[in-house]
Amino acid sequence: MNTPRPSRQRQQTERLLNLLIALRASRGWVSRTTLMNAIDGYSGLDEVAFDRKFSRDKDLLRHMGITIATRAGHDAYGDAGETGYRISAADYAMDLVDLTAAEVAAVTVAAAFWSETDLGASSAQALTKLRALGIDLDEDGAGQGPIDPGTAARRLASANFASALHHINAREAVGFTYHKPGQSARKVRLEPYALLSRGDRVYLFGFDLDRQAQRTFRLSRVEGGIAKLGGREPGDYSIPEDFSPHLALQSSSEMAVVAEAKLSIAAHRADPLRRRQVRTEDGAVIIEFSDAHALAAEIIGFGDAVEALAPPELVRAVDERRETIRDSLRRLGGASVLSA
Repeated sequence: MNTPRPSRQRQQTERLLNLLIALRASRGWVSRTTLMNAIDGYSGLDEVAFDRKFSRDKDLLRHMGITIATRAGHDAYGDAGETGYRISAADYAMDLVDLTAAEVAAVTVAAAFWSETDLGASSAQALTKLRALGIDLDEDGAGQGPIDPGTAARRLASANFASALHHINAREAVGFTYHKPGQSARKVRLEPYALLSRGDRVYLFGFDLDRQAQRTFRLSRVEGGIAKLGGREPGDYSIPEDFSPHLALQSSSEMAVVAEAKLSIAAHRADPLRRRQVRTEDGAVIIEFSDAHALAAEIIGFGDAVEALAPPELVRAVDERRETIRDSLRRLGGASVLSA
């Protein structure tokens, strides 16, 4: 039986952990030859490949607040004639954390919120590290009782949420399939900048490499997974200093969707509306819309093939438009065409 090959992300995590252990366990500077021989992720690489991978790993650790020092000359514990590396206690030690009672409660609530999601393991590790520093964390959210993360947390922290967050932190360009209702699915190549939630919806921001512009993508519309883009290396792009996720969200066309409509559509009728469905519910078609009056005008155009069931404002808009048409026809003395 073949043993499954660990994922690239897991290989990277194990390599970084082994690198930290090797540099922290040594009393002095560790040579590149030692690292290449002792760490699986580096073994078998030539000098150029090692430098490239090791530089990426140093950058990732630097983003985590851990700096690897470099020295050309070695002390008594190093290998003479080679560049050496080490992580001092000052570079690695975690600063003391002093949380107020309110901050402790917030941390505990947040951990409980993510507990049953793909980010549950990370939130549990964060609590463990804080307890190791002597911080007393109340499991019940500072006496407020057990916390049920509910459906909001599970919808927010999907597998793609965790994956997108990883790629943003690693500064990795990604690829995925995006399907917006009413449009054809398309392949997206993106340099991700940030994640931001509005209610229980999550949006991924970044630079669309094919459109050559900043774009916003609603995470629930990503089909399948989000993967690192081939031919790109971690850290090979920068997030613009003037980038503001909140401003990007406010100006995004993705935010035009503000509600869901529940429609009863006759079989083999009103295909343009049916193609916009995001799901079905009790036999009805659910589509998204931003303007009740504009959607009401569309529904009227399909005659008796479509009936608006919800929300109430859409039902009223359809009824009002139909009544207006009836009044106009009565004044003209014509027959109703609403059932044509």
